[in-house]
Amino acid sequence: MKLTRFALVAAFALTTLAAHADTFSWSLTAAGDPSLGYFPETGNGTITATQTGVTVSGATQWEISSITGTIGGNGILGLTDYLGNDNFLYANDLSLLDPNGFSVETSNGELINIFSFYNPGSVVVPGNNFGESISDQGFAGVGTFSVQAQNSPVPEPSTFLMLGTGLAGAAGVLRRRFVRG
Repeated sequence: MKLTRFALVAAFALTTLAAHADTFSWSLTAAGDPSLGYFPETGNGTITATQTGVTVSGATQWEISSITGTIGGNGILGLTDYLGNDNFLYANDLSLLDPNGFSVETSNGELINIFSFYNPGSVVVPGNNFGESISDQGFAGVGTFSVQAQNSPVPEPSTFLMLGTGLAGAAGVLRRRFVRG
């Protein structure tokens, strides 16, 4: 009986340690020196990413699990494997991405890789620090990529479920002790 109770408590504790996904707003703009070539396709949307627990040169690494929005007026269908991307985000670092970047597929069938010219932790010169490669155009241009964390003031329903289950379990243990005592 005690082993079963311990197993239930342990299972509940482990479910509360599950990874938490963070949400970021992102934008891709064609700013800077026109002689370097602008991003032909700008865009914006939302990225969902989970911290990996890895730090690269002082920059916290998040793995991008999903992305929504538009690029070049076309909807993003999702992440894809294009040009060796690794889908990592470094939201607390000036580089934001690494040279592998992330890749998406758009509703018109284009595969687009967005990447940084700098490694995480590098000294970054302000300006056009990001590149865009498009499947039917090759290297297409440079520009600015930015992210901003979105705060979620309302807890997810699963948070309330875990809290309620924990409180019910604690009340049950206290009740048993009171009845036996």
